[in-house]
Amino acid sequence: MGAVNWPRRILTVVVAVPAALQLLRYDAGMWLLATTLCALSVFEFTSNIAPRVALSESTAQVPSFGLVVIALGICAAAGTGSKAIHGLTAMLLGVLAIVYVVSGFSHAILLRYASPFGLGLQVLGLACAWVCDSAALVAGSLFGHTKLAPAISPGKTVAGAVAGVLASALTALALFGLSQAGGSLSPATTGTPTPTPTHSLLPSVPVIEQLALGLVLGVLCVMGDLIESYLKRVADVKDSGAFFPGHGGCLDRMDSFLFVAQALFYYSVYRF
Repeated sequence: MGAVNWPRRILTVVVAVPAALQLLRYDAGMWLLATTLCALSVFEFTSNIAPRVALSESTAQVPSFGLVVIALGICAAAGTGSKAIHGLTAMLLGVLAIVYVVSGFSHAILLRYASPFGLGLQVLGLACAWVCDSAALVAGSLFGHTKLAPAISPGKTVAGAVAGVLASALTALALFGLSQAGGSLSPATTGTPTPTPTHSLLPSVPVIEQLALGLVLGVLCVMGDLIESYLKRVADVKDSGAFFPGHGGCLDRMDSFLFVAQALFYYSVYRF
């Protein structure tokens, strides 16, 4: 694992997180935040990752599991050397950008209106994703000896993945607890904020459900990170961009959230 610029990384978090929470308090701010991050992520994917994958003459040998099957098929096609296949691969990568990136952010927006707890679930998803990433990075750098998926991402460790999933579960428990204790993300007093809810920020559900949800979100965070890591490895790029100092590109920062947002949307629809 390469050296981490902790001062720059922490400074970015100190600036970006409060700004994101402030924007989330407004419907318009939420739309602006989601569409901006989506546009940046798609730009990074189509500019820095997709062209390199489409021209790749070889592909890493990795297990084909879950959603990685799509990426594997695309990269295997790119390895044939055929110009026609490269053209088809470029088109498929464009479709992947829609399915992988746009769908994630679209569900994040829809989550807001899927239930009375939309704002709280958005905050929960972002918090679990960011805490999972940070915990995985710290634990991996301190205790990481066994690699999680070296063919996909040599820097990912089993210790980091376990720590990330557990941190996500603890984050979920903490946010649900704060919500039930009366904590809320108060709307702003100017503009057109989301109306003050007459209920807690998050729904009242059994602790075992809170724990299970946090664990599932943590696993999805790790999956999202691995999928982007695989695409970057095939494209032979370290980061998708440099939008967030110390963190890499926008897609690097949001990859863990893409599947989390979709899972929370369907959880909200079918649970509430």
